[in-house]
Amino acid sequence: MRNYRSTIFVFLCSSIFLLFPYIANAAQAADSPLAQGIYEIACAADSDFILDQETCTAAETASHTVQLYRCLDINQQKFYVETLPGCLYRISNLYSSEALTADEVSEEVSMDALQRSAGSAALSSQSWILSDTGDGRFYICSRQSGLYLTLGSDFAYNGAPVSLERFSGSSRQKWTFKKTWISSDDTADTDLINPYDTDGQYHNLRLIIRCGAETEILTGEDIANWMQETESHQFVLDSDQLARFVEELAQKYDTQGQPRNFRTSWGKEITLYKGNFGWKLDAKKTIGLLQDNMNTEGSLILEPIWSHKGGAFSKGNDIGNSYVEVDLSNQKVWLYKDGEKLLETDCVSGTLNTERQTPGGVYSIYYKQSPAVLNGPGYSSPVEYWMPFNGGIGLHDSNWRSTFGGDIYKTNGSHGCINLPTDAAKLIYETVEIGYPVVCYN
Repeated sequence: MRNYRSTIFVFLCSSIFLLFPYIANAAQAADSPLAQGIYEIACAADSDFILDQETCTAAETASHTVQLYRCLDINQQKFYVETLPGCLYRISNLYSSEALTADEVSEEVSMDALQRSAGSAALSSQSWILSDTGDGRFYICSRQSGLYLTLGSDFAYNGAPVSLERFSGSSRQKWTFKKTWISSDDTADTDLINPYDTDGQYHNLRLIIRCGAETEILTGEDIANWMQETESHQFVLDSDQLARFVEELAQKYDTQGQPRNFRTSWGKEITLYKGNFGWKLDAKKTIGLLQDNMNTEGSLILEPIWSHKGGAFSKGNDIGNSYVEVDLSNQKVWLYKDGEKLLETDCVSGTLNTERQTPGGVYSIYYKQSPAVLNGPGYSSPVEYWMPFNGGIGLHDSNWRSTFGGDIYKTNGSHGCINLPTDAAKLIYETVEIGYPVVCYN
């Protein structure tokens, strides 16, 4: 039925020229820049995109929104341009017969029913002035508001809005009228737009996810494949696909709980398995970060969100070259900063072969306090420098000890902490920061 009405509409309009050419001459003044006829109206900002009356064939009623869309050779993208007295024009959609209409109050543009017999104010809202830009294009100005038809975004894409704006003379306000004729197809779904697909608003999206020296790139094409059409005729993100992407990031870059290689100060290569140190992605927060930045036009660099951090991005060794090294067998502690050894000292660790024995593994300083009081069953010890790294186990000064190292830990060790001379504890305290690695081994 729609197709039939469109054909009749075009036939009647074109018959005016065939049967009564003098009528057209009377209606169109000599200085009118454009002849009556059927046109596709392309934006000079990107001539591949033309005016389109947004239509949803899955809905009972068509939308009245005018937008830009790729040319589909359908009647909803073709307009009958009709001359009016006074060098004015009316621009009507070939499919719906609705006319391009300016709203003076909201300064918006839409498609509305023809108002041929309405009052002067209504007719004015559907009257347009076409001004030749001098390069074969036209400005389209509302007679009612004096505002110009404008591409309402920085670049053209499927579904790009069209607005009324003050004159700027930019390519977003220049339009090319391409002569055309009625098509055999009336409509297509032009409201169903995947914004990440080719010609979508975010098709050029590139989220560059930086993990140390490594990067992972999430593109608009990737996200386009994650979009799903709902029963209400909309595109929504498949959150499971995004979660799988983040899970793959975690599998690639998480190191917490993974075996790692370490070269001791003695020059021996060992493998460490225990400890809470290492990179661990906060999946929930990272998913939120990506979702918050998916509506981006162009490239954006992001850092993933970690619940725990390591020192370097490497599956084999995430410790880096700044750390505290504790040799539990030889009762030695070393302090390294950017690969430079700043300290070597004796220590006393937890009493051997008891529940107080200091466990091996890789940990990190999780806070510092000076001074502090260490409390436990049967003791309360004030210290000047307190640096916990494994529950209640930490590095600290022990001014109640006169000697360190040797076999003291076998019979008179600590409750699990690493006891240090005061000067050594002070230097470590002043050097390390929260997250600083502590490597303990036997």
